[in-house]
Amino acid sequence: MSRTFHTAGAGRQFWWWGGAALALLAFIRITRELMEGDVDAMDKAFLLSVARCRTPRLTIAAIDISALGSVTLVVLFSALALLLLLVLRDRMGALQLFASSAGAGILTVITKDIMERIRPVEVQQLVVAFGFSYPSGHSVSASALYLTIAIIVSRYLRRPALNFVLFASASAILILVAASRVYLGVHYATDVISGILLGAAWALLLAGLFARRGRPAGHPPIR
Repeated sequence: MSRTFHTAGAGRQFWWWGGAALALLAFIRITRELMEGDVDAMDKAFLLSVARCRTPRLTIAAIDISALGSVTLVVLFSALALLLLLVLRDRMGALQLFASSAGAGILTVITKDIMERIRPVEVQQLVVAFGFSYPSGHSVSASALYLTIAIIVSRYLRRPALNFVLFASASAILILVAASRVYLGVHYATDVISGILLGAAWALLLAGLFARRGRPAGHPPIR
């Protein structure tokens, strides 16, 4: 039995780290093209196109969706998830979630300070945003948090259909948060795409580190 868990954990570790490497390479590629000025024209054209689609109802929805990646809700959801994991005696899951959220914040600050990209000025910003633009902190935090939650929850699930719904839902949240930041005029498209990639790389890296432990003992899978 232990050999089975070890083999399964090694297999998961391979896929998680492979995904992390791909996400990181894509992030590096976009960052390099940004530094060379290859994406500026595309970013500005896309931002202007999105701004022309603004309506009062879409603006309200975008503000609400954007909040899912805000510091307030990310900290709140992280705290609630940590509490639940501790109640379930899943201490390693709690540690993984904490590392994901804390690490995402640190990576965002470091990368922003290195790149120092100014926020868009081509369109009106519909919400107040501070600091540099690249990468989107909302996208990094949302990607790291919601993907990590999905990864941890997937350990309790056995049916592939449930796992598909779980990760599809997490992915939908990431895309909506990222899109809302561009719509609100506080980020370029490359900011949010890179934010998703950086957050995903961090979440998948941690998933690989914690892969071999498998499902917490004493908790049967949800069928």
